[in-house]
Amino acid sequence: MAEAVREGGAPTWAAALGVVAIVFGMLMAAAQGNELMAQSVIGPDTAAARNIPVDCRADEAEQEGVSLAECELMVANVRIMIASRPAWFRRFGQGLALLGTVAALGSIVIGLALTGSRPWAGDAAVLVFGALLVVDVAGFTAAFYTGPLLRALYLWNTLVWLFIHMCLVAGAVAYTREGRPACLQGV
Repeated sequence: MAEAVREGGAPTWAAALGVVAIVFGMLMAAAQGNELMAQSVIGPDTAAARNIPVDCRADEAEQEGVSLAECELMVANVRIMIASRPAWFRRFGQGLALLGTVAALGSIVIGLALTGSRPWAGDAAVLVFGALLVVDVAGFTAAFYTGPLLRALYLWNTLVWLFIHMCLVAGAVAYTREGRPACLQGV
């Protein structure tokens, strides 16, 4: 029969939860960092917002490996973002992305603590994964109240992160309550 507890007392599934938290923490930190950069760079004073004609030179497009049509579509995407975004969304998105990045980095630290069988890791995991869940719910709610184009851009990604973080919270709660989830009680 497989042993579900390592030498040191922490269940092996808690270490697996830690590895999952590390991987998704790195992905979330990268995604939120990109979102922070996008919200900071795409502003009301950009060339796209002022309807300056697109300057997609053939030599630059070729150097970047894109066609002229793709270059014009990239500028159109920036214009869509600016035109669809309510006035409050940019600041809210920046704050939420910053909070999400910090919480994701915390998730990496918690994941390391879970894999290292630290006694405080379970309670801290509930807090950090819960913070990530709050970020997801706030992001979903904010995206829901934007225009249809931004909704299409944000809702599905946010929904995926919401379910990932719900699973992490459930695992952390199970770890703090019993040390093992009910599905592994007989193993």
